[in-house]
Amino acid sequence: MKIDFRKITMKDIEGIETEIDLDYQGLANYIFNQTKDLGELELARNMYKKGIVEVDSKCAEALKTYIHDAFNASVHEAIFPKLDSIINS
Repeated sequence: MKIDFRKITMKDIEGIETEIDLDYQGLANYIFNQTKDLGELELARNMYKKGIVEVDSKCAEALKTYIHDAFNASVHEAIFPKLDSIINS
């Protein structure tokens, strides 16, 4: 499944859906500098260049870990359901 990290929507404090400006290139840099896995390194490169990446269950699990470490709970709430659906499919 493809995820476009340039267009992530979340609910604001009032419950209104809004598109956030997610620092996907910062996330890509974080993954690039933290990973010991060659597949994740390539994922980081693709994310940095395009903002859209193909995510399988292994990538989804890794992304959950990195996003958990790098972003706050409101971003978790926006992205984790998409990643969970990939992991559980």
